[in-house]
Amino acid sequence: MDHQIHILVAPNSMKGSLDAFTFASAVEEAFLGVSSRFVVSKLPVADGGDFTGEVICRALGATPIKLWVNDPLGRSVEAGYGVSGKTAVIEMADASGLRLLQPGEPDPLRASSYGTGQLIRHALRNGCTEILLGVGGSATIDGGAGMLAALGFQLTGNEGQVLEGNGNNLQHISKIIKPSGMPHASVKVICDVNNPLLGTTGAVAVFGKQKGVTEKTAGVLENGLTRWCHLLEQESGKTLANRKGAGAAGGVALPLITFFDAEIVPGAPFILNFLNFDEQLRQADLVITGEGRIDRQTLHDKAPCAVAKAASKAGKPVIAIGGSIDPEASAAFNGIFSFIGKPLELEESMKNARQLLYEFSVQLARTIDALSK
Repeated sequence: MDHQIHILVAPNSMKGSLDAFTFASAVEEAFLGVSSRFVVSKLPVADGGDFTGEVICRALGATPIKLWVNDPLGRSVEAGYGVSGKTAVIEMADASGLRLLQPGEPDPLRASSYGTGQLIRHALRNGCTEILLGVGGSATIDGGAGMLAALGFQLTGNEGQVLEGNGNNLQHISKIIKPSGMPHASVKVICDVNNPLLGTTGAVAVFGKQKGVTEKTAGVLENGLTRWCHLLEQESGKTLANRKGAGAAGGVALPLITFFDAEIVPGAPFILNFLNFDEQLRQADLVITGEGRIDRQTLHDKAPCAVAKAASKAGKPVIAIGGSIDPEASAAFNGIFSFIGKPLELEESMKNARQLLYEFSVQLARTIDALSK
């Protein structure tokens, strides 16, 4: 009998198309269909972006909790989080994400992280003492002000009037009044970017356009974040604006650092460590990873790059598969491939991504099978 070939499939989600679990299952189905020599292990990964919460919840075997909260524009939406012991796993996008808005709806002046605060409040009242918060895919640039309001903090203006927490009101908030009896919790903010809060590489300049920022509103939001950050720095005695990751999710980590002594953690290394990825590598002969687009950004500690670094350290070859690829990213992998073999419109390729990925993986499995005999 020919020797077995152990394949570890550890993909990231493909934004707007396949989640990491579906990605891994498509590759597994293809390889097992080609040859019984293949032994496939699936370990979907994440880096703080979409489906980070789902990856952690499945790894923990967390119990899902559902409740109705406010979406970014204040409408009622069902969202949830996972509980394992005293740990709550919350995905910001579930309550405050762009995926909850229709085309033309994103409005960063109105958008609020209030719904995320409602999830955190529910978890704290449920007895959780640790919060793991994935912040990718948010629709907000409110500095976490809406989240604070949902947690019972009062945001007031110069004349003592209570203000809603949203992007527009950041420029008007002059005082933050803490609630009494706020439970203590350890908070880790898991993000996939290391941008600071302000300036040309900050929250508004880099991530604003996808959230609906225009030339007219950019200055209002930048000035509001500057004022808000100064207020939080006075409150905490900490320097916040230039922290790595402070610009993620419109600055949502800053009030958590101020009032909960939260920590911003780079998503991919945190999650690989959480999943005991090095242990999973031991039996692998080949690692397959991927995401929607593999390009220069992938090399900045996105999940596939973190997978490749760990695999390389363990002496394991790694192949990356994406919908689109940029040769500039090839240095991190032993091979990078697009699973789209013919010219297709973006909408069509995203709609048929699973089938296209499966068909490509069949060809890849046949090649590996033939070369290893």
